[in-house]
Amino acid sequence: MVLKTEFCRFSGAKIYPGRGIRFICADSQVFLFANSKCKRYFHNRLRPAKLTWTAMYRKQHKKDAAAEFVKKRRRATKKPYSRSIVGATLEVIQKRRAGKPKFVMLLYVISRRGSRKPRMRRKLKRQNRFPSRRPTRVMCPRVLS
Repeated sequence: MVLKTEFCRFSGAKIYPGRGIRFICADSQVFLFANSKCKRYFHNRLRPAKLTWTAMYRKQHKKDAAAEFVKKRRRATKKPYSRSIVGATLEVIQKRRAGKPKFVMLLYVISRRGSRKPRMRRKLKRQNRFPSRRPTRVMCPRVLS
């Protein structure tokens, strides 16, 4: 059998069925206190955060080690960075990067040998003969101001 336990509105203590003092305000708000001590302090407008034995005080001052749950560790997300290649200058790396799309296109054409089109072959030859004179764009991080 499961017992429905409630919590004291002042101290935060568990209250089992048949125990505690129920107080109903004029605005029909229900307060349940563990004992007369909690009820008395509540009516005298004492703050539970000031009293060392209340759950609120213990939580604020990090006293309850047992109730403290272990936070899940988040894996650090890997930040993108550019790896340097030993013996290769920036120009060589950029030239290689610029050549990749052409190589991919060539592979595509080779894979589709059955439907090879003369126009495509001519276009590829032309591209290989005259590499683009445009400088390759370098990705730069945005500066946030």
